[in-house]
Amino acid sequence: MAVIETLVKDIYNVLDQNVSHEPDSTLAAAYAMRIGGELAKSTLPRNRPREKGKMWASDLGKQCLRQAWYNFNAPQYGEPLTGQTKFKFLYGNLLEEAVLYLAEEAGHSVTHQQYRVEHTINSDWKISGKIDGLIDGTLMDVKSTSSFGFKRYKDGINASNDSFGYRFQLGYYKGFHAIQPGINDGQGFVWIDKQNGTIKYTPCTVPARTVINAKANDIIVAVDKSEDTDVVRGYTTEPYGKSGNQKLRVGCSYCPYKQRCYRDSNKGKGLRAFLYNQGPIWFTDVAREPKVQEISSGQVA
Repeated sequence: MAVIETLVKDIYNVLDQNVSHEPDSTLAAAYAMRIGGELAKSTLPRNRPREKGKMWASDLGKQCLRQAWYNFNAPQYGEPLTGQTKFKFLYGNLLEEAVLYLAEEAGHSVTHQQYRVEHTINSDWKISGKIDGLIDGTLMDVKSTSSFGFKRYKDGINASNDSFGYRFQLGYYKGFHAIQPGINDGQGFVWIDKQNGTIKYTPCTVPARTVINAKANDIIVAVDKSEDTDVVRGYTTEPYGKSGNQKLRVGCSYCPYKQRCYRDSNKGKGLRAFLYNQGPIWFTDVAREPKVQEISSGQVA
């Protein structure tokens, strides 16, 4: 019987031309239907307003409570998703389905895909989300990432490198699921390097139920504030080199509300973005003009 420790090797063996394998056409057809669903879903709008009282599992991982405030109270200030960004999300979803298909084709048990986990916080609020699935009884989240991100998690994910709060979402699923029997005590991530086709599995520890509940209640308190400025930002800015310039941290730079949130930066002129080799960098205070091209927010993908 296949075990989670051999997952990556077994997936590669299914694809290796030097290893004999007879594919299961019924299994492939089932995944083709799922992939078709992802393609159709990708064309739907993603700008529907959030309804107070319904929290997503992904909300728990976001470090910034002010972002939660915007999500529920002022979504109109969010940057619209570009076609390029939506294609990136679609690509990630398709890679996830490919890994789960290949895992099952390789003889691993894959169950509870898109199984919904709901938890009532109080009379007004509940949390809801869907797991990627269980592989060999292990709660699993499949993440596609850049080569840089893949190296970031080479030794696994922990509190020091979990910039996007992935462990909180997985911790919610672990702490509040109703899957019995069929789940063991393990959980982890399958990482996919989108550029090089490298895959790895890393087990991890996740926050306890009490920590998840506390974070959910913090979000509720923040959302109930009157103004965005009543909620403390989840990130501080950081210096860029020795220029005296201050920039957004990574978690902040991906936020769709950053321009509204930092509207008072650069002496009231707002954020300024400059294009470096590694991508755009957002500055809150420019003491020395960067020697690279400044770009408008509309040019940033």
